Amino acid sequence: MQKRSVQSQSDIKANNCKLVLNIIRDNQNSNISRADIAKITKMSATSITRITELLMASGFVRQSESVANGNVGRNGIKLEVETDAVLTLGISIDSDYIGICILNFVDDFTAHKRIRLEGTGYQAKEILEIAYQGCLGLCADSSCRMEDIDAVGISCIGNIDYKTGTVFFAPQFQWKDVELGQMAREKFQKPVYVDNDMKSSLIGLAHRRKDIRHEDVTYLSIGTGVGSAIMYGGSIVRGSDNAAGEVGHIILESSGRLCDCGSTGCVQTYLTKNSLIEQCREQGHEVKDVHQIYEAYRRKEGWASEFVERQGQYLAMLIRNLVYMYNTRYILVGGAIVTDFPELFHVTKGKVSGLLHDNLRKGLQIEMVKERDNSRAGAAFAAQEAFLEQMLCAE
Repeated sequence: MQKRSVQSQSDIKANNCKLVLNIIRDNQNSNISRADIAKITKMSATSITRITELLMASGFVRQSESVANGNVGRNGIKLEVETDAVLTLGISIDSDYIGICILNFVDDFTAHKRIRLEGTGYQAKEILEIAYQGCLGLCADSSCRMEDIDAVGISCIGNIDYKTGTVFFAPQFQWKDVELGQMAREKFQKPVYVDNDMKSSLIGLAHRRKDIRHEDVTYLSIGTGVGSAIMYGGSIVRGSDNAAGEVGHIILESSGRLCDCGSTGCVQTYLTKNSLIEQCREQGHEVKDVHQIYEAYRRKEGWASEFVERQGQYLAMLIRNLVYMYNTRYILVGGAIVTDFPELFHVTKGKVSGLLHDNLRKGLQIEMVKERDNSRAGAAFAAQEAFLEQMLCAE
């Protein structure tokens, strides 16, 4: 059974404000008036007027030109959101780079950059210092002051307590029980919201693509690691410890390659960037990066064709497992390997249908994610959402 909680008047008020504000934001490019909002929400004109006046007093919304309401009587007044009412920083921390972006209140990314990480063994304070200096530089380049930033969202690899911002473990950095959220709040002197990179990526995708925003979706990423995130009806599935979707250690072959977790045959020993290179070398092919594999594949070299076909079979098996585990309408496949080498996706998609029962195949949509930097986008969106909710509840 679902847990039930009684909403206070403050909660109801905040939810109504959020509902109206989102309607105005979703109709930013069309003429939306109070009368239109009243029709959409089925709330009284008096209630809508009260809510919009509160949103204007808070600096979120402004009145624009008059618009015809289609009825006899006075024209309505167009409502618009203030472009810079809320500005958030999105920061993504990966094993080899830090991504940064600035998001405004009409969901435009006004500036962004990537900072390459050289070497390994970074401590959390070092990462935050690099990110902070990068944010200062980005603000200066975009004529935005750091003091204008309202909140910071951080996406980080690893298993994370999204409520506190504690990184339980991030093996790529050898972090364990690191209070990243608290450290970032002290560094930036702003509200900070921290989440896992996969969940942040799915949040970013859902905001960028309205068609999936309220759907059942599994996002699968293949790159330096393998991970996934799931949402039902637009709500992220987190699990008991925010670890739902950690699919890198699903076993594909029980007597397969040795994984650093101690098991054999894990997904990440077959599909990650380093594992692809290692497998090729074990077969006697001297490759230094994944590009060489796919250059050989495009030249139709036999060994490369066989290799990519085999990797496609592994990825198809993983997708099959995700379909049976989560049964979402969409399977979105992205990450650096898929984005840079779409051939793997096309080979894989051709193999998946033969691994599924007809009823599961019928409504399933498997799509390649072409958008990059979804985790930093998701971090910025999550910070915006959390900050806005906090502000509305405080009104």
